[in-house]
Amino acid sequence: MAANTNPNRSAWVQLYEARSVPSEPELRSPGRPPGIVPRRKVGLTLSQGEVTEIDRWQERFSDLMGRKVSAGETVGILTRICSARLTHLRERLGDDLGAGVLSAFVDKLVGEE
Repeated sequence: MAANTNPNRSAWVQLYEARSVPSEPELRSPGRPPGIVPRRKVGLTLSQGEVTEIDRWQERFSDLMGRKVSAGETVGILTRICSARLTHLRERLGDDLGAGVLSAFVDKLVGEE
């Protein structure tokens, strides 16, 4: 009787032999499929306070979306929010945002002034 048809082989041997059967070649290329939105990797040096804030926002967005949101996605969402807010301010106030002083600019962007 051939070795692969012997019903007295242990389950482990049968499993091992089944796994060593050559698989069909993959039709798709290996690796992560290309994303819809082109991305680029960026290295940043952040303070612990900045990292903590990004982590908090990451948790908030993850809760809102019902899935784990990456740090990069979190930064992208926050960037989009800030860009929209800045556009809104420019439409309302013109180009005179008082951005000569960073704190005044941030206050206007946040809406505290």
